[in-house]
Amino acid sequence: MSTGIEAVPASGRPGRPSSPRDLAIGSALLDLAGKLAATTYAAYLPVADRPALGVAMALDTPCAFTIPSELDVDDLRLPTARAFQSGDLVAVQAAEMRKLTRQVPAHFLHNPFPTAVASVALVAGGRTFGCLSVHWSRTKAPDDPVAPEELQHLRRIAQKLAGELLLLAESGLPMHAPPIPLFIPPVPAEPPSAGAPPPSTRLDRDLTGTTFLYQLKRLSTELAAAVHVRDVLTAAQDQIMAPFGASALMLCRVRDERLRVVGASGFSREEVGRVDGLPLSRSTPETDAVTGVEARLQQPSDPPAHTDAPHPAPALDAHPRAYMPLIANGRAIGCCILEFPAQRRRFPADEDIALAALMLGQIGQTLERIHAHELEHAFARTMQQSLLPPSLPLRPETVVTSRYLPATAGAAVGGDWYDIVPLPDGGIGLAIGDVEGHSVEAAGVMGHLRSAVLAYASEGHEPATVLERIDALLRVLGASRYATCCCLWLDPVTGVAKTATAGHPLPLISPAPGELTALDVPVGPPLGLGNGHRYEQREAVLPAGSIIALYTDGLLETRALGPDAALVRLAKGVADGNRENMDMLADGLISDRQRHKTLDDDLALLLMRYDGLQPGEQQDVARLSVQRYDLQAVASTRHYLRDVLKRWRSEVLLDDLQLMLSEVVTNALIHAQSDVDIRMRRHAGGVRVEVQDNSPQPPVPTVIVADDAMNAEAESGRGLLIVDALATSWGSSPAGRGKTTWMEMALPDQGFIEER
Repeated sequence: MSTGIEAVPASGRPGRPSSPRDLAIGSALLDLAGKLAATTYAAYLPVADRPALGVAMALDTPCAFTIPSELDVDDLRLPTARAFQSGDLVAVQAAEMRKLTRQVPAHFLHNPFPTAVASVALVAGGRTFGCLSVHWSRTKAPDDPVAPEELQHLRRIAQKLAGELLLLAESGLPMHAPPIPLFIPPVPAEPPSAGAPPPSTRLDRDLTGTTFLYQLKRLSTELAAAVHVRDVLTAAQDQIMAPFGASALMLCRVRDERLRVVGASGFSREEVGRVDGLPLSRSTPETDAVTGVEARLQQPSDPPAHTDAPHPAPALDAHPRAYMPLIANGRAIGCCILEFPAQRRRFPADEDIALAALMLGQIGQTLERIHAHELEHAFARTMQQSLLPPSLPLRPETVVTSRYLPATAGAAVGGDWYDIVPLPDGGIGLAIGDVEGHSVEAAGVMGHLRSAVLAYASEGHEPATVLERIDALLRVLGASRYATCCCLWLDPVTGVAKTATAGHPLPLISPAPGELTALDVPVGPPLGLGNGHRYEQREAVLPAGSIIALYTDGLLETRALGPDAALVRLAKGVADGNRENMDMLADGLISDRQRHKTLDDDLALLLMRYDGLQPGEQQDVARLSVQRYDLQAVASTRHYLRDVLKRWRSEVLLDDLQLMLSEVVTNALIHAQSDVDIRMRRHAGGVRVEVQDNSPQPPVPTVIVADDAMNAEAESGRGLLIVDALATSWGSSPAGRGKTTWMEMALPDQGFIEER
């Protein structure tokens, strides 16, 4: 005999219940659908290995995809759990379900509109086999209770099913929920036999719950690949805004008890500005969707609400709107605003709202994942920056600069590092290294390595000895990653450079324009391999004007050129580059790598020009530090500059340099919010001033236009226009933990006046 029950598994292909237990449950659900005008019908059985109830079978109604697949049997806030524990029928009206959703926001995904619920336990022979659970939509009449006759029918069907399950259980059939529930059509798959009454439940639409799974799958596929908020916005536009016929969409997250707009499409700038920053303590449709954990549907004819808000709500005389919470990790993290065309006078049906709630749940979860990734990325970058030297030494005999670019893959933090160490004999120690891998662990090993180099070098050890001691230290620490390192100690009086390397590329040295010096230094094995290697060092005498470049292999274009050709190209760049300006030379050497959107490896570069003591020429340096937020110190910097230029007999540059220095230091104090380090150097051709701060954001001159009154960066941009007009040359370069803004001023034709 045919039962008229046909299952629809997750694949969407029809199948049939495979056991008498399934046939009994399916018949009970169809009997319920024949009498009850409900939204969803489901049968729950205990899960085999934990205290939970799982869906065994459900009718494939349009909202079937909202049925929770598993319920905690001990959570007595849930009607089905209460029914199972009490062995009786539990009916909950829509108002109580709304309170439950506010307590447990995750339930909004299963009850996105006012819903009444009735659950009854399947009890027979002293055993409780599970529950039947039925949901009724109460969108149009939230206060309507479930009719007593409907509850009586539910109880009657449950008693009949429980008796059948008892007999089947005694025959040995299992009574646990299957891994994947069965969904059966709400009407028999085959026509009823002659004389049988026609089923009283028919779908008004051809769509069923499984139909919507296609939309959910498409959205899930897009969100799985999302790495930025703009990717989430694109997915929402394609899979929510367009399919639901919305004309505008806005995504907001809660930050510091305020709504912050993270993405919008179709809304005006004014409307985005009105919503951005709304405090949750103020009652608006947007904030109520979050705090109340409910979907708010506002028709154009609805009266205006929340007139006490400083930012009045938009006029809704033309466009219907839907305000829905974003749920992630069991809490409301924000909201989505959907605006529909003016001619649309009817909101989507309940099943469409339920689908939108589930899809927005995925949106919310993805936004949380991206936010967590951004926090991890910020932590990794902060850790990496904190392990780099905050500034490089200022000495008359040398000019130094550095560059660092992290890999963009993984945690965007790695083990590349560099440092310049003052040696106890008055020399200068240059060190650079690379720890295997790109991770927070690699950065930790790098921190050990850099600290060890600083400690051993400060004790006066030679480069080879420093490497041997670090090798032993890494073995004692049990470091799981090996590292490469190169050390070069320079005597600024004699120009003697002592070099040793552990698996690291040798420094590139250019004694004069277009020339390179080959260092005959044995390359030892990397550090931390556990073999106690004895490293060797070699000496070379560098003439004044030599360029020294220490780098990590991330600087080489090995993928495009191959290792040998990439090294030749880098060496040529060092020999033929701008020797007068180390910042321009460094920028030129990393320019090719900087243009890449993705860097597979970290990049570190340490550049030094060894000037020595030029015959007949004197070089002077001066340095001043300003504490963060100390805007009053800007006047002190002008006085200090005046005294320095007077000592250098370069007062002719005073007015222009004072104006430029004031602008740059003020910008750094306001926007970088860090201490500011001012460095000045006099040379035969003029004066160079450097301003270092901890912000990596480069300064950009702003063209003065009428709209600049609304531009927060306009004032600093105008100051840089002054620098651009007055300086002989200027620029900004990343340096250590932040950036250096430098300005060059040439002396007039009367030339350099020696100090007597």
